[in-house]
Amino acid sequence: MPRLGVGADARTSRLQYKGPFRGARLLVRYAPEDAVRLAGEQLAEQGFVLRDDEFDRRLQQQGSPWRAVAAEMGNPKRSNRTFWTGLIADELPFPLPRSLQHSIPPTLVVAAARPTGDGTSELVVYPHASRAGDPQHAFAAAPRVDAAIDAMTRMSTDASALVSHETLRGIRNDGCPASQDVVRDMLGWR
Repeated sequence: MPRLGVGADARTSRLQYKGPFRGARLLVRYAPEDAVRLAGEQLAEQGFVLRDDEFDRRLQQQGSPWRAVAAEMGNPKRSNRTFWTGLIADELPFPLPRSLQHSIPPTLVVAAARPTGDGTSELVVYPHASRAGDPQHAFAAAPRVDAAIDAMTRMSTDASALVSHETLRGIRNDGCPASQDVVRDMLGWR
């Protein structure tokens, strides 16, 4: 998907199926650091930009067992197009020039892993839409999130490291770094 842009320049077709957001909980035979590294690499492969906000270091300072990485894409201003631009550009039956393609609204994905008692790690990956940007297309990054999770699952399976995989349609605020409370309080994501 790199041809559709990276980070703030990420674009999508308004005709593409977009949502809802889904995350995943994987039980893998990796160290938490390796599981988070795998998640970060696959998110970057899909056009997300890893945040340089020392999220993982702050978690470690709080004594958390979790290791984490946060990645984002999208642009709030460019995702809100004018009525006329949207009306004209969305109805054309052929590919549009880049300037008319829809920009993805801001999306944050957190991948967090912690050790379990049996030598495996629990890896949780969950996306969060922002209130900024086009609310009608808030889930425009969903295909990229799904592709990254599929790649993580495939790579873990190929390495015989995948123990289990669970699709998440929501996430509890239970202290996991991927939960809404932690994302809001530690990363300032709204």
